[in-house]
Amino acid sequence: MIRWFLIALFWPVTLLAEPLPALYDVTGVAVGDVLNVRAAPSGNAEKYGELAATAQDIEVTVLNDAGTWGRINIGEGSGWVSMRYLNRHEDNPDYALAHALSCFGTEPFWSAEITQGQGVTVITPETNVDIPGAGLFIPANGRSDLFAIGFADSSAQVRRAECNDGMSDREFGLQIGLFLRHDHSATLYSGCCSIAMH
Repeated sequence: MIRWFLIALFWPVTLLAEPLPALYDVTGVAVGDVLNVRAAPSGNAEKYGELAATAQDIEVTVLNDAGTWGRINIGEGSGWVSMRYLNRHEDNPDYALAHALSCFGTEPFWSAEITQGQGVTVITPETNVDIPGAGLFIPANGRSDLFAIGFADSSAQVRRAECNDGMSDREFGLQIGLFLRHDHSATLYSGCCSIAMH
């Protein structure tokens, strides 16, 4: 009986949880002051960096268990900011995840700019190609964390999951598998994505 009560108690919280990553703007910080970025989700943790009172388009990739601190990337690493001072952007109902994603990986180094409904630019050590005709991300049947998009005879699959670029201490909230057909060859690249355009 107690178990069912606890499930019922926390069920609405689970349903109302908004998916990450998402973009936020700094709010409630006095002009000329800054929002501290901490090394851990605590006001007592070492200061790692700072955000201006007017900072916008801050990508939060994960929350602490209490939902009071959010992890962001800053410089070549990641830190934590108080969610009390961040205001979430409204999700665009026309696009899953975000209108555009910046994706990248290593071994070999590659990058891709994916703009839904428009096209994809892929840069690798061997090529720099613009592929028009990108569709929209569609969610996997029965899942809320997996999406796919097609462009020409290539495609990408993106999943909400923690991801490290392998070259820094930055942490991202999206993993990607990019299947690229170009110049009579086919390659599958793996890496991370950000919804904050660089």
